[in-house]
Order: sequence, then structure tokens, then C-alpha cells
Amino acid sequence: MLKNIAALAEGEALPAANFNRRLALLGGLSAAALAATPRAHAGVNKGQADPLAEAIADYRTGMAQFAAIPSDDITMENEDDHVMSTYGPAHDRLWNNCPPATSLRGVAEAIRYTLESDCIIASSAENTLKAALAFLDQERVS
Repeated sequence: MLKNIAALAEGEALPAANFNRRLALLGGLSAAALAATPRAHAGVNKGQADPLAEAIADYRTGMAQFAAIPSDDITMENEDDHVMSTYGPAHDRLWNNCPPATSLRGVAEAIRYTLESDCIIASSAENTLKAALAFLDQERVS
């Protein structure tokens, strides 16, 4: 798992420049709010479980649980334990053994997960994913 990283500038440590996993995840993602966001479940394979959508839902639930832990309760010594008791297993599944999407819902959730991760550098790529997601969301609701 990731450890705290001290940022260096010209060979010197920057004051208060320690970044930990919690700050990175909670600062870059609004996972706690997203976990509570209702998702449409209509579309292809309606009623069938989609392994990718379920893995992403598990990740969001774990992220919300991690975000609910008071910052003062997390130390360098126990951070990995907190991660593994919340979002860690789902993150590892998405990273190491990502299940396939078996429905439009799974495809839409994969695109949504990617967009929420703020990992796309090219604006045109992000815009095309947003357009595709809007289409999939409309198809699932129709």
C-alpha cells in the first residue's frame, strides 16, 4: 500500500508537505458523496448482477467508510489496517483482478469510475467519455 511521501524541493523538505493516502483520496475524489448517489439499474441484462458494477459499488462503499473515520484516528501505524478494513479489498480487486462488465450498467459504472478518478489528462478524451456515459445513462433509463 502507499506510504506517506515527503515532498522535496531542491534537496530540502517543504514544510507541511507530507501527503498521505487519505488526503490524496479524499481530496481528489468525492467518494463519500458518490457512494450515496442512486444509480439507474435499467438496461441490458436488467436484474442480473454485473461483476464490474458490483466491484465498483463495493469500492465506493469502502471509500465512504474510510472517509467516515476521523482523521485523528488514523496514524501511519494503523492506516493500512483501516484501508484493508474499508476500501482496500475492493481496490485490490479492481487493480489486480478486474471483473468483466456484463451489462450496460457495468460499462456505465466503469466510465463513471474513471471520470471520478480525475486521471484523464486529455480534455477531449474526458469529454468523449462524458458523452458516452450520458448516452448509456439515457439508454438505461429509457
